[in-house]
Amino acid sequence: MRVLIVGCGFVGARTADILHAAGHEVVGVTHSSTSAERLIHKPWRVMACDVSDAASVASLRAQCEGMAEGATPAWVPDAFIHCASSSKGGPEMYQAVYVDGMGHLLATFPGAFPLYTGSTSVYPQTDGSEVDETSPADPGKETGRLLLAAERLALENGGAVARLAGIYGPGRSFVLKNLLEGKSGIEVNKGAPDGRLLNQIHADDAAAALVHIVTQKLLGIYNVVDDARLTQRECLEKLAPLFNLQVPAEKAPDPGRKRGWTHKHVSNARLRATGWAPQYSDYFAALRDDPELAPSILQLVAEGSEGYLPRAENILLIGLMGSGKSTVGRMVAQMLGFQFVDTDHLIIDQAGCSIPEIFAKEGEPGFRQRESAVLRSLLGRRHCVIATGGGIITQPRNLPLLKHLGFITWLEADVRLLARRTAGNNDRPLLRGEEPPLVKLERLLGERKPIYKQLADLRIQTDELSQQESAYGVAESARIFFAQR
Repeated sequence: MRVLIVGCGFVGARTADILHAAGHEVVGVTHSSTSAERLIHKPWRVMACDVSDAASVASLRAQCEGMAEGATPAWVPDAFIHCASSSKGGPEMYQAVYVDGMGHLLATFPGAFPLYTGSTSVYPQTDGSEVDETSPADPGKETGRLLLAAERLALENGGAVARLAGIYGPGRSFVLKNLLEGKSGIEVNKGAPDGRLLNQIHADDAAAALVHIVTQKLLGIYNVVDDARLTQRECLEKLAPLFNLQVPAEKAPDPGRKRGWTHKHVSNARLRATGWAPQYSDYFAALRDDPELAPSILQLVAEGSEGYLPRAENILLIGLMGSGKSTVGRMVAQMLGFQFVDTDHLIIDQAGCSIPEIFAKEGEPGFRQRESAVLRSLLGRRHCVIATGGGIITQPRNLPLLKHLGFITWLEADVRLLARRTAGNNDRPLLRGEEPPLVKLERLLGERKPIYKQLADLRIQTDELSQQESAYGVAESARIFFAQR
């Protein structure tokens, strides 16, 4: 199948990836040559086109037809997906990109199956009712009415509409970002005492839904939303403790919301009945199972203008194998009355086998995935001393999690001492192989030292200290750190 994807942003690029991986011929279309260059690494072809301009769309067709070589028939799409963005513009931009853009695509590619990606914001209900594709869609805002106008064009031309709920995924989650930045609130009124109902969809599930609809050429309107029925209060009361924050206060609804304030539960039953199902049934399943979601938002907030990231009241110990993290960690936990947690032990418990067995079955990549999952499982924990594996810092996605989870101490020791300590331990797969352990440890330290240094709130050179002295230093430094915060 030949598919033209107009708009290769957060969902469009994912859609193109899935289609290409399934063997379909994909051309991705971006607004400008600059945005097209950002996708040059993709295995599918990328072209630039201003969909709001009829001449630009005509030029796009000529470019597509020019892709054919020799006797091969001209490249004409069997379907197109309109998922271009209005770039946060107002009614004029909505008219140009959505309505005019849809019209230009239909006129230029008349034989292609059209799929338009709309929004569940077109449902205006404020009474907390459940809505489906047959429910009234009569938005009070001009932008909403323009979305419906674009929908009608797709439907009148034998196509489909995917009404997407609030999209989130790695690098984008307004619910979590606003909470971390202190901007959240539970928008209550007489009809919504627990705040409005949240309707969300993970970007990967949204892309999978678009692929499902376009490849099956399903007709009509489909709501693309996860399975959860979740109010703001329910969401924030569960989310805030995970990130060691207070539940946000109540506030009045914002009448200035771009697409209007609504309070309804959007049903995905019609789309599910066609065979689609979300990978992430709700937002909290995604926080648990998407390895990039929480870390990416934590990193986004840390890099923001204020750069303040909430820190949980835990102590984390990092450093090379043999540096004493487990032994010192137990002593620190006893001194402070904290619980001791060892990430390697958690991995072993969850896998039901030893670390060498995990390496043998899944390799180091499989072990690192398990390590990241264990780290995510510690979100919301407090008053713990957490001993981590020496290589936990090698996965970039783990760094924001480590920083958020608490006060970080780097236990450092001479590699010759580490080599002696680990010489008789058969549970360290990274020290196996032809490379002598001392040489391997020196190399690992060279690779990891800059990251240890960057992460650490405290650095302890343990060579000249007893384990009790090291533990005392960690405990006292952590006390001061948390007292000052």
